[in-house]
Amino acid sequence: MQCDEAARGTRLWILRHGRSTLNDSQKFQGCGAASELTIEGVRSAEAAGTRLKYEAIDAIYSSPLRRAMQTAELVAAALENGARAPKLETREALREIELPAWEGLTFAAVRERSPEQFRQFRECPEEFTLPDAVGEERWPVLEMEQRVHHFLSELIRVQAGRNILLVTHGGPARIILLAALRLHVRCLHSVQVSHGGLSCVAVDRWPDRMKLEVLNELSHWEAKLPKVKDGKDGLRLLLVASDTPQSEAEGEETLARMFEDLPIHRILAAGQDGVTAAMRLLRYRRRSTIETCTEPGLLGNLLRQLSRYRAEGLVNLLVAARGELLSQVLKQLMRWDALGMTTSVGLCKGLSVVHLPRSTAYPVLQALNTCQAPECFAGGTR
Repeated sequence: MQCDEAARGTRLWILRHGRSTLNDSQKFQGCGAASELTIEGVRSAEAAGTRLKYEAIDAIYSSPLRRAMQTAELVAAALENGARAPKLETREALREIELPAWEGLTFAAVRERSPEQFRQFRECPEEFTLPDAVGEERWPVLEMEQRVHHFLSELIRVQAGRNILLVTHGGPARIILLAALRLHVRCLHSVQVSHGGLSCVAVDRWPDRMKLEVLNELSHWEAKLPKVKDGKDGLRLLLVASDTPQSEAEGEETLARMFEDLPIHRILAAGQDGVTAAMRLLRYRRRSTIETCTEPGLLGNLLRQLSRYRAEGLVNLLVAARGELLSQVLKQLMRWDALGMTTSVGLCKGLSVVHLPRSTAYPVLQALNTCQAPECFAGGTR
């Protein structure tokens, strides 16, 4: 399967703010104003700005919260050195989820003091309630979804056909990405957005014609793979489409260099194309054993691997197969169909990552079509 590079419509670039002081303290931030970027957060924002010089960004919208505004201003400053100087505006709709009762508390403290509410937030966010500052019961996730959807509908109408950068937080970013995947808000925590991570959504029409092209790109920054958040165990699948054109040598070189030092415990290739792709990607490793399977047998093989390795810490499994086949396998592993959701997701270039924790927690889509060469990222500069 090939990405549809001919489609040119509205593109939403989503950037989560850089790492902040309360992130380092492992505390809930919500809409609190105290948190600001760390040195690492500043550097990741600058790197994102450098990366976005490859794109014709027409406008930047940011959350008004300080950590997001700092990120947006650093990106805007980097873009001003290029051919364009996009306008920066703030929008309240892009602020983080409102958690007044939890702001400033550590994750561990909230889990201990409010175990049932914390469980709701993580496992069934559409049912999650929390009192506001005056004690009135609120639905933070549903209210965040409502304001983000309202903003998106208006933005896409006004900015049709343009490249728009949205600098926001983990909550609103995931709401946008779920909309692109046509997934229910109950899947809020099954999509990962890292600090400084870039995603791209192509939009023909809101809300039914959106396509997630790239999720959680980090190759412009020091980290190539997203950090594992839930349990740091289980199986992590590194999915590479074998039918990516060999002409995209720079993106392939990036992956080959990453895999040179990355601990990879098993390598699985489906079909002859998968074997050829795996051999190219592993060319810098001293010794690699590639296991093979037929294309129809790929899903069953992965399910057996999942059952086998859930008890042994974190295991990295590299899988090379046709993009269309990997897209089908991804939907099965993420259990989206079992939830009654008809979603559309396409693996076509670069690296995609799925974490399947050892616990009964939901799978997490950590990255999609990342580690591409800049000129191939989301179809390249217009």
